[in-house]
Parts: sequence; C-alpha cells; structure tokens
Amino acid sequence: MSAVGTAHREQRRRELARLAEVRGVMFDIDGCLVLSDGPSGHGGRALPGAREVIDLVRATGRSMAVFTNGTMQTPSRIAETLRSLGLDVRDEEVLTPAVVAAETMRTLYPGRPVLIFGGPGVQEEFLRHGLPLVDLDRALAGEPTDAAAVVIGWDTQFGREKLQVAAEAVLAGAPIYCTSDAPSFASERRFNVGVSGFIASGLSHVTGRPYHVLGKPSREALELLTRRLRVRPEQMLIVGDDLDLECAMARTAGALGCLVTTGTSSAADAEAAPADRRPDLVADGLPEVLELLSLASQDAAPPSAQAQ
Repeated sequence: MSAVGTAHREQRRRELARLAEVRGVMFDIDGCLVLSDGPSGHGGRALPGAREVIDLVRATGRSMAVFTNGTMQTPSRIAETLRSLGLDVRDEEVLTPAVVAAETMRTLYPGRPVLIFGGPGVQEEFLRHGLPLVDLDRALAGEPTDAAAVVIGWDTQFGREKLQVAAEAVLAGAPIYCTSDAPSFASERRFNVGVSGFIASGLSHVTGRPYHVLGKPSREALELLTRRLRVRPEQMLIVGDDLDLECAMARTAGALGCLVTTGTSSAADAEAAPADRRPDLVADGLPEVLELLSLASQDAAPPSAQAQ
C-alpha cells in the first residue's frame, strides 16, 4: 500500500475512534437537514440522509438537538415543520437563539423589563420564560422604556420609529444583544439575507455601542447546547454547513465538528479556513455522515456512559 493510502487509512481510523466516543449530536437545520427558501425548513424539503441519520442517533442511544440561528418561528413550530418533512424531531430538541436569549436575560436581568424586537419566535419564547417585556406600543408613543437590555431578533417591520426607541434605550444604558448576525442562510433557489445582524449593526452604528451575539457560535449558545444534550463538549458531534457558525462552535467547545457541503461552505472553503473554524470532518452530505456514524457506532460506548 502506498504512503498516501496508509495515511488515509490511519486518518479514517482516527475519525472513527473519535466518532465512537460521541454521545450527543447537534444538527444545524438550513443547509444541513433541509433546504428551503423560507426559514427553518418552511416550505422546503429534507436533504438525502436526514431522516436516516436522525434515526441512527436515536437507535444508538445518543442525545440529539437541532439548532437553527433563525428566530422567526418558535421551537415547537419548527419541530412541526421538520416532522412534516419526515424527520423525527421533538419540540424540546429544537434550539434557537431566542431560547438562548430568554435564558440569558433571565439570568442577567431577573425581574427587569427587556425591550425585544422580533416575530413570534422571539416574543413567545420570552413570554414562555416569564420575562417582563417593555410595552413597545407605549414606547413608540414616547414613554421611557427603562429597559435593562435590548434584544434584536428577526424583525422584518423594523423601521425608523423602532430604531428611535431602541437607540434611546441603548443610550440610556441598555446593552445590545443580537440573536444572530449571520449575513445569510442556505436556501433552495434564492439568496436568503439575514435580518437580525443588519438591524443590530445599524443600531450599533447609530449609538456607537457594540452588540453581543447570543446565537451560534456564542458561549451562551454552547452552554445551552451542553445542558440540552447532557454530555460533555468533547462527547459532542456538531454537524452543520457553515464554517463561521457550527464549525467555529465545535472548535471553541472542543467538540467534533463536521461540515456538510450541502449549504453555505464548500470543501475548498474548509481547506482554506483558519484553525479556529476548520472542521474535523468534511462530508458531501448526510449519507456520508450516516455511513461514518454507523461504522463508529459498532464500537461506541453504551448509553449508560453518557455524562449527567
């Protein structure tokens, strides 16, 4: 066997050994599990291998989460959409930056009102967590907000009036949080632009104050994922299509990162990526992930070995 063949065989052996240690798996949604021209799979199709790889994760006793950086829809609505596409995803397995934001605000500013901008995916999540919210209608009418923080989500109706209210709250001392500043997300046919980062950047420009991202690949998002999967970071497999989101998150965590080239980033992008965004594995799609995980599962530790 040639030296190249030997090196490839050794690399595959190391990959399988690492995969065998995985006890929890996170999948991105857009560009990884599904492709659509709407957020979080709405109106789209499941990608090849998506149903089978989820079934394998369940069959091998691993914990699972799906994590989108979109906030237009609630986790339960996203789960419903994915199930309609034939994917076995439960409501409690869906994570969004709105969930991260609500838990973060409850920890940092307990009992204090938060000024939020976004659709049902943000508003309903904050209400579900019992967080006091600034009455936006009163704020738009000129009442002071006394906001502890400003949270920017996917608000397609954000205009000058909302910018005025948000800027006044920020200049009065409220920090800016952004659910996601990804410039775009993978789609079927059209280029799909991000909204939250656009708004947060504009608010930062107007006020001169920085914003903090709470979605992938933030520390807050990683901590939430760790709690939901109930495993140590080094026991995680993070699968996604974006080097700047899922692959960066895996590197930060010390998790195993896998790039699927069915969405935003390509194999060439991965080859040229800096060390803090370079994936451990690159797959043409989920069927290849399924094959590797199937082989590794033959030697995987039993479910009882999961960290609590």
